[in-house]
Amino acid sequence: MIHRSYLNESTEPGLESNERLEFLGDAVLGAVVAQQLYADFPGVGEGWLTVVRSRLVRNSTLGQIGQQLGLSECLLMGAGVANEGGRERFSVLGRVVEATIGAIWLDGGEEEARRAILNLLDEHFKSLEPGEVPIDPKSRLQHVIQAQRGTEPRYVITHESGPPHDRSFRAVVEVEGANLAEGEGRSKRAAEMEAARIALDLMMKESA
Repeated sequence: MIHRSYLNESTEPGLESNERLEFLGDAVLGAVVAQQLYADFPGVGEGWLTVVRSRLVRNSTLGQIGQQLGLSECLLMGAGVANEGGRERFSVLGRVVEATIGAIWLDGGEEEARRAILNLLDEHFKSLEPGEVPIDPKSRLQHVIQAQRGTEPRYVITHESGPPHDRSFRAVVEVEGANLAEGEGRSKRAAEMEAARIALDLMMKESA
């Protein structure tokens, strides 16, 4: 697998980054997960299905899978990004998982890609229970901060990168000028959600 940062340092001709495979894998992943949720939970509404699908395909979920599979060892990456811990970022590993799914789809076809996806997400599917739509991390964090400090968190987009069809965003969540956490995602909203989720995790660890 090839991270786009590697292309800036390599002199090998004809190299291509993961980005096209990521694009394909993301589409295949979303379709398979949506179809499986639709089949497994016939009695629930669109809202629950939409939120749960988002949770299953988000960077943090895919990044954990990529970490467990050791995919960082299969990734060619520029030295600068690697030295900054790029190999361990869930945003990077999540995209490597998507690229792997894209490669499986091209190599083995739709059924093999579906089998791989459902195998990778098996434990996550087993833990799902139909019910109320889960509260998203931004809403949960807002409730917590309002209860504790009587104010609201603020989100700032601090970085944007990538081509127009595959943008990456980094967001910081602040409370009264203090940074709580930062997150990355393929949209500003996704980056803000990830920052809120990480902030909630950190707050839970501090209070434990």
